[in-house]
Amino acid sequence: MIDRIEIQNFATISKTSIDLTQGLNIITGETGAGKSVLVQAISIALGARADTSFVRTGNDKAIIQIAGEIDNEEVILSREVYATGKSISKINSTLVTLNALKEYCAKFADIHGQYDNQALLNSDNHINILDSFNNQVFFNELSYLKTAFIKFKAAENEFTALLNKETETKNKKSYYEFELSYIDNLNLLIDEDNELKDKISLLSNSEKIFSVVNTAYYTIHENENSLLTELKSSINSLDSISGFSSQIEKLNSELGNIYYNLEDVSSELRQITSSVTYSEEELNNLSGRLSLIEDAKRKYNKTIEEIIEYSEFLKSELLLIENFAVEKERLIAIKEQQYKTLAESSDKVSNMRQKLASSLETRVSRELEALNFPNSEFKINFLKSNISETGQDIVEFLISTNPGEPLKPLVKIASGGEISRVMLALKGILGDSINVPTMIFDEIDTGISGVTASIVGQKLKELSGKHQIICITHLPQIAACGNTNFSIVKENIENKSHTFIRKLDNNGKVSDIARLLGGSNVSNITLESAKELINSAN
Repeated sequence: MIDRIEIQNFATISKTSIDLTQGLNIITGETGAGKSVLVQAISIALGARADTSFVRTGNDKAIIQIAGEIDNEEVILSREVYATGKSISKINSTLVTLNALKEYCAKFADIHGQYDNQALLNSDNHINILDSFNNQVFFNELSYLKTAFIKFKAAENEFTALLNKETETKNKKSYYEFELSYIDNLNLLIDEDNELKDKISLLSNSEKIFSVVNTAYYTIHENENSLLTELKSSINSLDSISGFSSQIEKLNSELGNIYYNLEDVSSELRQITSSVTYSEEELNNLSGRLSLIEDAKRKYNKTIEEIIEYSEFLKSELLLIENFAVEKERLIAIKEQQYKTLAESSDKVSNMRQKLASSLETRVSRELEALNFPNSEFKINFLKSNISETGQDIVEFLISTNPGEPLKPLVKIASGGEISRVMLALKGILGDSINVPTMIFDEIDTGISGVTASIVGQKLKELSGKHQIICITHLPQIAACGNTNFSIVKENIENKSHTFIRKLDNNGKVSDIARLLGGSNVSNITLESAKELINSAN
């Protein structure tokens, strides 16, 4: 329930507040006084989108605050709209996102605006209206259906992607086979190019290498006064005196180590001289092999390791091509299973929805009869379509407002007053279904007058026994039913328009209804008529 609304710097409202009561709150005002501004402000406070045009000229921001009660807890909703385009939403002084505010307020108040009737005329919206009259069991099944649809579409998309890939890769099969054959024939080894370069360098410089290495070997080992011979002689000499000094003994031991290391070096030098041979044929073979590898590296702009990885990719693609039939069968089985699950859920939702529709038909027909449609008939028509996330049903509301007239779509037969009453009937039932505490009607009385207006007023009063009702109207018959009445007025102060909302006492209510009855000329007769209208409404 909404207890209080405060508005600052919003459109034509500089500052005003309204204290609402339980029951039927009626708001009236001259055309252009700002009734729609009030509804817009409430909508924005409850999570509707806002733009900078709502900020009163010359101010930095507009502020709308609503104090009320949700689930027996006091709550203050706040919305600040800045001229810069920024918007701030708060619940009990805590900053929240706009979506969070909107979701929170969905259980707080339901607003019926002037354009909702047009939405009712669009049959595409009828399934959503019907589904809103659900219970938890239906809601759970609807959620399960949506999940099943998502899974089916994912399986269908995966299968379609495989078919597209099959066409694409089959066209590339010959190319893949050629590329793989080319790479396989190379018999590449990782780092082979660097090893080949070392071997080629060795062969190309074999004569110089042999000469230098052989000279070093002879200097160390083979000459009459080789390094090893002279070093051995020195070691033997020092050995004869090493017993006289521990230092000499240590140095002689180190020389012994050097001798054996040098002996190993000379042995490896001898092996090199034995292995270094110049072969023009071998050099040509190595150079040819390196040339093939370098050509492949340039062709693919890859290293040897990357070319080998590419060959593995080609093998996997060719294997997939060979196994497309198996993979298709697997994905078809998954898709069929997902569709079976989806179809079963869709059938279940459809059966539940038709039972729901039957109950709603009865309730709407009863409500329409109470709203001065004594001979009307309301039906919900079902057609089948491809399954979507809401199922396979195409839902359309049909109505007949006169005896003997066939059922037809709302858009073809309903006048403005008739569609307003259908919407009121639906809103009344919806309010019971979702248990929303506050229902706001912005000119629900469009297109009605006379006796029908009185009946609509009584229906709103009846609804106010279960919900707080806020109704903006221009009809005296509806205004007379109010438990609390307010008047919106616009005044020109210092060449600027200012909108105010004033609570009416009993005399003010009589005067306001008299104005609605007689226009600007309020006479004693219209005042008496207003009193009579109020008495008959209560």
